[in-house]
Amino acid sequence: MRVLSLLLLLLLPGAAFADTRPNIVYILVDNWGWGDIRVQGSGIATPQIDQLAAEGLRLTNFNIESQCTPTRSAIMTGRLPVRSGTHRVTYGQPYGLAPWEYTLPELLSDEGYSTAIFGKWHLGDVEGRFPTDQGFDVWWGLPNTTDEAGYSATPQFDPEIVPAPRILEARRGEIPRAAGPLNLESRKELDREIVQRSESFIANQVGAENPFFLYVGLTQIHPPFSTHSDFTNVSRRGIYGDILMELDHNVGRLLKTIETAGLKDNTIVILTGDNGAVTDGAGGGSTGPFRAGFTGYEGGLRTPAMVRWPGRIEAGRVSDEIFASLDWLPTLASIIGAESRIPSDRPMDGLNQSAFLLDSTVPSARESILFYVGDNLFAVKWRSFKIHLKTAETLWSPVQEYMFPPIYDVANDPGEANNLLKHDLFAHSWVYIPMGRILGNLAQSVAQYPNIAPGAAFEGYE
Repeated sequence: MRVLSLLLLLLLPGAAFADTRPNIVYILVDNWGWGDIRVQGSGIATPQIDQLAAEGLRLTNFNIESQCTPTRSAIMTGRLPVRSGTHRVTYGQPYGLAPWEYTLPELLSDEGYSTAIFGKWHLGDVEGRFPTDQGFDVWWGLPNTTDEAGYSATPQFDPEIVPAPRILEARRGEIPRAAGPLNLESRKELDREIVQRSESFIANQVGAENPFFLYVGLTQIHPPFSTHSDFTNVSRRGIYGDILMELDHNVGRLLKTIETAGLKDNTIVILTGDNGAVTDGAGGGSTGPFRAGFTGYEGGLRTPAMVRWPGRIEAGRVSDEIFASLDWLPTLASIIGAESRIPSDRPMDGLNQSAFLLDSTVPSARESILFYVGDNLFAVKWRSFKIHLKTAETLWSPVQEYMFPPIYDVANDPGEANNLLKHDLFAHSWVYIPMGRILGNLAQSVAQYPNIAPGAAFEGYE
């Protein structure tokens, strides 16, 4: 398959005799509400992001995980985070991708790609679990989260108990070293630095023999909220509006760099969020028509998403079919002809969506998705139906379980306010049958391939 893919690429107009497989740039926004872009209803102008959407495919039913770490794990592995022990954010407890996991950058590196990450990782902060242990050639950024930027500002903070947080950097094979402090002042400059380093990396790839994979882990829009001084009060809509304008500017800089370098036509650009907006007392964020929360409702599990590949992905296309962060690894592997590298010794939950991306007449390969909050299965989405096994109104609310799990039609009721069972208990109870099949398949899979415990040094299944 890879040989056929390469032959097809060589026949494309303008192809050179060098490696013509596409470069891949994945820009990941932190805590990005579905309605935080103008084209999806934002009151703040986001012209650069809207233009990217107009030049590619906008996914309005893009589904992620409930928190930062799980989504990043899903992108990197194509596996449900609960399988990898990366299903929750931890503080001071063992966590991170087990060295045994095979990641997207490892797959691409094995295919000859140059790989780089600038920004937030949040998938391990000990030796063996840093980005440069998981397939990246170079890294500069945060091992964890910008939460840590505020640590040293609290009067009670004790650096003898909790080490002062640092920005780290490393190349493959090196032990990461401190590259600067992470505090409230440096937090303002973080995304500017991430973008500048990404720009330099792209510029250095011009004329390179091999393609590249660049993963840009932006830290906006994650608390503590602040912006670069260039964007202080520019929106006249408060700090959240300023952040959205800074975000749009930074995305535009990256896109301009790709174009100026002459790489636009052969570069796949993916732009998504890692989870929905934190609207609970955070002072901003829009989940659009969807019910907010990080607790299984659509507003926490959908983010803006778009993908551009000029001449290959139809420009201006919009799809409301289900796509998941789990799907990127098998999809990109297929696009570059590397399906044989996808692991066969473990469950892979991602689906190959390459045909869907490249042909507007092909439907999504995905009909369902499971939503976990931590290691608790909260909801199942199948076609247009959403079945809640558990709910919680906010991060701070008690969890409620149901004798008859409520069913919503999220296509016609995006706010998940109209429980179909309340009107006629039996009219839609048939939806439990496909849900039962999905859960039955999951149970069989977990029985055969047990989940990895958080922080475990897992080397393979017994």
